[in-house]
Amino acid sequence: MKIVNFVGYSGSGKTTLIEKIIALLAERGLKVSAVKNAHHNVDIDKPGKDSYRFREAGATQVIVHTDERWAMLTETPKDKPTLSDLIRHLDPADIVIVEGFKTEEQEALRLEVWRKLERHETPICAHDKRIAAVVTDTTHPAFGNLPIFDINDAEPITRFIVRELGLEDGETRKC
Repeated sequence: MKIVNFVGYSGSGKTTLIEKIIALLAERGLKVSAVKNAHHNVDIDKPGKDSYRFREAGATQVIVHTDERWAMLTETPKDKPTLSDLIRHLDPADIVIVEGFKTEEQEALRLEVWRKLERHETPICAHDKRIAAVVTDTTHPAFGNLPIFDINDAEPITRFIVRELGLEDGETRKC
């Protein structure tokens, strides 16, 4: 599977941009999966529900199924899973969109989403040479010679991803 990894600071607009890009990739007929790294505790299970009760009783994995979708809840072992570990659980897809995982060593096309916020952070590309392009609403000397894309125009970013990952005309479609 081809992987594109969007990295950036909280509040930079990664999720909004990814939502648009997923729609554009799906319109092209590509099968898209997504992995999101959350920095806070997320629990889609609710106390009192059967799946919650199963986990509390000691089940390490629980699948919840409806006619519309299913989800698998897996307790994280002592050694938290890597991005590669998580991707191995996905069904085959043409492309996996990853949000976050800034420090992971994963073979992926890495794009930085960067906005000049009041926090004055240095762009990640200043120290991460794996960044292939920057998606932004401004300029910064750290961008150097990297391709720059307007954060408000997802189509050219999508074309860049498709071209860089060799997904044009279904060349690598193996789903």
